[in-house]
Amino acid sequence: MDLITFFNSLTATVYGFITLFTWVSVQAIKQTKIDNRWLPLVSIVVGTLVGFVSASYIYSTDIWLGAAFGFISGFAATGLNEVLNHYAFNPMKESEK
Repeated sequence: MDLITFFNSLTATVYGFITLFTWVSVQAIKQTKIDNRWLPLVSIVVGTLVGFVSASYIYSTDIWLGAAFGFISGFAATGLNEVLNHYAFNPMKESEK
């Protein structure tokens, strides 16, 4: 295995763990009194922050790229379907604003 293949597999593993960490964090936050409709947004924010931190401390590379991968991991943890169901197909009613 050459060095580039090793680092590519390591990067994929780290972002897999970001997704897992984000999902576990959101499951813990779900036990609080936060309204469940905000959980997809919380997942995206947590994933972005964890990606940002992991890129800056683990790899010392482009932190914005890490934040972008964390953002994608946040979507993966929650599921794009949940985001669409909560916000696009079920808009807030006037009384909820």
